[in-house]
Amino acid sequence: MNSSTFKRKLLNMEELRKIADSPIWNQGDSKGVYNFPLPQVGNFMEDGKKLAIGIPEDETYIIGPYYAATSPQSHIGPYKWAIDFLVSDGTEVLAAEDGVIIEAIDGNFAWGDSEKFRDQLNYITIKHANGEFSQYCHLTTQSFCQTGLKVGDSVKKGQQIARVGKTGWTDRDHLHFIVFRVEQLEGSPYRFYSLKVRFHYL
Repeated sequence: MNSSTFKRKLLNMEELRKIADSPIWNQGDSKGVYNFPLPQVGNFMEDGKKLAIGIPEDETYIIGPYYAATSPQSHIGPYKWAIDFLVSDGTEVLAAEDGVIIEAIDGNFAWGDSEKFRDQLNYITIKHANGEFSQYCHLTTQSFCQTGLKVGDSVKKGQQIARVGKTGWTDRDHLHFIVFRVEQLEGSPYRFYSLKVRFHYL
């Protein structure tokens, strides 16, 4: 799967909404057990509580040492099991598992609370040995480049790959994280689907 595949699909929200509630998106848990894609030491609960202001209470939850949001407007269809970690801009983004970087979009800087900003997203995709992929979205401009990494490089679990920063469709600081498989399910026009992430709790 390459960058153009993601960009093409990102633009068609009407198609996505038509199949958003289909049971095909319930494909179960990830095979892999992943680390959180963020440091586990810091004031994340306090910061997350502040960042959650304005989000309906039933759309936030706690996972590990972080506040997260369900983001029901965008976490639909193949993105159903994505997690929005409410953490401040500048927070280190860490590889959740060993793997190879297969995509990195790093040069966008625009953001806003509208679908029209979806293709302004900075993100990284990592392929793992178990056949699954992890993706890290809403990254600070050039923060991937500043690590010295490039597409094709191998990374270790816990290695810094970027920093959180508002790019793309967003209204607040957060890291959008997803684990997915590349496969076209029957009834889906998309070539991938997300999984419910199993995390390793330290």
